[in-house]
Amino acid sequence: MDHEALPLPAGAILRQAGRTCFHHLVSTTPALLQVYSGTKVVIARDMPLRLVAGEFALLPDHQPMTMENIPKAPQNYEARLLPIPRALFEETYARIASVTQPQTALPVKARGLPAEAAALFEFFCSPGHVAALPPAVAKVRLMELITWFALSGAVLGKGQSPRLEDRLRQMIETDPARDWTLAHAARALHMSEATLRRKLAAESTSFTETLSDTRMTRALGFLQTTTLPIARVAQEVGYDSASQFSARFKGRFGISPRDVRGDTRAFERIGTEVEHLGADEISL
Repeated sequence: MDHEALPLPAGAILRQAGRTCFHHLVSTTPALLQVYSGTKVVIARDMPLRLVAGEFALLPDHQPMTMENIPKAPQNYEARLLPIPRALFEETYARIASVTQPQTALPVKARGLPAEAAALFEFFCSPGHVAALPPAVAKVRLMELITWFALSGAVLGKGQSPRLEDRLRQMIETDPARDWTLAHAARALHMSEATLRRKLAAESTSFTETLSDTRMTRALGFLQTTTLPIARVAQEVGYDSASQFSARFKGRFGISPRDVRGDTRAFERIGTEVEHLGADEISL
């Protein structure tokens, strides 16, 4: 991977007021995570992983996961999330002879992560620090962090051939507010509308379903990691009507956008800085 081509990741602070379970969340980018307050339960392929405050984990890409975030009163649930391109994991592992990648990418806990690695993770999750690094230096330090996680047992499973749905999600994520149509997507994917519709149906989904789900997942990320007004969040994911957005969000996740934050005044007091942390990278 060329140094100048490396997309520098930005960490995000996730905060949530109430206990909520989010089903079938799919990220297109792997991420390192640390729970700061409360408990997180991640379920993939019917295998649960429980993380308490202070623990670190690696979350895979393109793997549907159920996420339950459980606050510990009187504090909100809080976690730090650092998305890193899969290519950098692969390049790092190729240089570590002792690392064997699992065949399946699943959430995995990092056990016994040393203080040096925790400090490096904190550095990448701090606003402004990454931008101040030359790209070549940022790459080396990210590879060091990936290595520490690998030596602590958190290794990203091998990537599978991306499904068409995965490719479509990645495309929509580049601009979720765009007025996407089946025709736009088909042209971008170099196929006819009929072929796109048929291939998505073979994967038990559709263009409309994938578009809506990608937008709602992105919206959840905005709600958990920024103080943007709900009307602005709606616009960022392609909805002119905040009420229509809220109804669609509640239909997808079972709670309203406002309920994700709980007391928005407390949320704003705690973390207005999160708007600078690249919240649009991932939401988990």
